[in-house]
Formats: sequence, structure tokens, C-alpha cells
Amino acid sequence: MVSFGLMFRPGHFPLPHMLACIKVAEDVGFDHVWFGDSHLIWHEVGPYLTAAATSTTRMRVGPLVANPVTRHPTVVASMAATLSQLFDGRVVLGIGRGDSAVRTLGLPPMKLAEFRDALRLMRALCRGETAEVHGTPIRLSWLTHRVPVLLAAYGPRVLELAGAEADGLILQLASPSVVEWAMGHTRRGAEAAGRSLDGFEVVAGAPTYISADRERALSRVRGFPATVSNHVKDLLRHYRPEELPADLVEGMERVSGYDYREHGVPDAPHTRAITDEMAERLTLIGTAVQVRDKIGCLADAGVTHVCLYLGIVEPEFHFSTLETYGREIMPHFRRPAVRPS
Repeated sequence: MVSFGLMFRPGHFPLPHMLACIKVAEDVGFDHVWFGDSHLIWHEVGPYLTAAATSTTRMRVGPLVANPVTRHPTVVASMAATLSQLFDGRVVLGIGRGDSAVRTLGLPPMKLAEFRDALRLMRALCRGETAEVHGTPIRLSWLTHRVPVLLAAYGPRVLELAGAEADGLILQLASPSVVEWAMGHTRRGAEAAGRSLDGFEVVAGAPTYISADRERALSRVRGFPATVSNHVKDLLRHYRPEELPADLVEGMERVSGYDYREHGVPDAPHTRAITDEMAERLTLIGTAVQVRDKIGCLADAGVTHVCLYLGIVEPEFHFSTLETYGREIMPHFRRPAVRPS
């Protein structure tokens, strides 16, 4: 089985429109709604998570992704735990070392050793366990609904940390070969920690554009590989290109002048170096059959949840895109009902 979700950038569209989309998504079978967490270039995420949870009865909600730099780890954990208490455990916490929310403050992503400590702290609190901060024991004593903590990663060391310490992995791309490579490192981390990955969630998040017009679809998703290029360039400071998958690295060195004020925007100047091949390999574009087939490859590589970045789709096509997924794509990834004998 593969579950499905959608992701919005807070403030990118009017809230009533987002809530209408979320209602359609829940009706056609989507399982999760995510919101980007980057408080300077978009709206603050908390009110949107609350509005989405209030407007749904079944879907899980969560940030994709929060970070422990702009908010203290205990604040991040308490926000997620509070939402979980209010909405019957329908919350998942996506966490990362910090990208746009951190870089727009002129700060670097959190260093790995410090991030490992922050992850352990947040995960303990989100499970209702006692943790320690500066020698002081702390606990969310009111928590009765545990919150799974999923770790966003690109590089080998953070992927291994996800396998060793987290409840799941978030991969912001839709390349089956990169997913397969990433899962190898994730399993290595789990094995080193003596953990089983039973129940481990693997999210593939990427833009989608359902259309037989390939050129139109490519024009709408070019901003995404440019966003990924920032992470790849960070990796290339620590790894040789041959240590990373070609589908992740190839062409990324040509992307320059990234402007976070146009984060993910399809026609921003920093997208000029993005080739058709780069745009296609990391996203979910094409006809419904083509997209369905690629999701099948992602599932074979280990993906358990596909998150659609709906922001690149024109608002007038949001509802039809969600309905197309619900009618033509998602049923292929649901377990058939067992008929009574």
C-alpha cells in the first residue's frame, strides 16, 4: 500500500481555497495534508495546521518540515504534541536541519551532532517520555497521543540517522533510483542501531502536473530541481560526486544565484540552468498512467507515502488534479477489499 498527501505553502493561496482543496482531497481518499514551514517567506505554519485539522475528520496533518534552529526543540515538540491532543492523534512531525527558514536568517543548517541531540529530545517528548535539557528532566505529562517524528534527509549520514533514530524518512524528490540509494543508507543506520524498520514511513515529496502536454508540465516544475540543488551543493562539500547517485547530482552544479524569495517558483531566474531531464527525473509529471507507473517504481524502491506539492499547479486545476489522483492513480495502490467467504 501507498498513502497519499498534499502539501501547501502557507499563504501562497487564500486559506478558504486551501481548505476547499483539503476537503476534496479527504473525500477522494488522500490521507495527509502537509504545510511548508518557513516563517519569513511564507506565513507561520501553526495556524494552517490547526485550520486543516479542524476542517478534516480523518487526514493527518504536519509540517514539511520544521527545524530546531528557528524554534527550540521543546517548542517544536510541544506544538506537534498539542495538535495531536486536540485532534485525536492525527499529527506527524516532519523535521530537518533547516533550509529556507534558516538560510533566510543568514544561518547555516544545524550541525549533525547537535541535530542528533535535538532529534532525540523531540522524539522522546513526542512519545511522552522523560528527556533531559541542561540537566533538568522534562516531560509532556499531558500527552496521550504519540506523534511520529519523520526526518528529512538527502545525505548518507543524515539518512543513516533516520534509520537509527527516527520513525520515518522524508525524501523531497520523486526519483526511484535516488530512493533506492537512500534506503540503502537508511537500512545501514537501522542495522547499526539494532532496529527493525517495520512500520517505518518513507515519504517521497515532489511537485506533480498531470497533463499530456509535456512542455507545459516541465515549465511548471522547473523550480523544484533548483530547490534540490541547494541541498546537493551542501552534500558536495563533504562527498565526492561519485559517492552520490547520478540522478541526484547531475546538472546541479550549473544552478546558481538561488533566491529564497522565489523558493520553488517555476520561472525564477535561478531555474534557467534546469534541463528538461532534470525537471522530469525529480518530479511527477505526465499523463495519469505515466505518473501512476512512476509511483509504482517509487513504491518498489521503498516509498510508503507520496506527497504532492500542489503549489505549482494553477489554482483552477487543483480540484481536477486531486480528483484525477483519486479516480485514476490512488486506487492502484490500495489493498483490495477482502470479500467474505
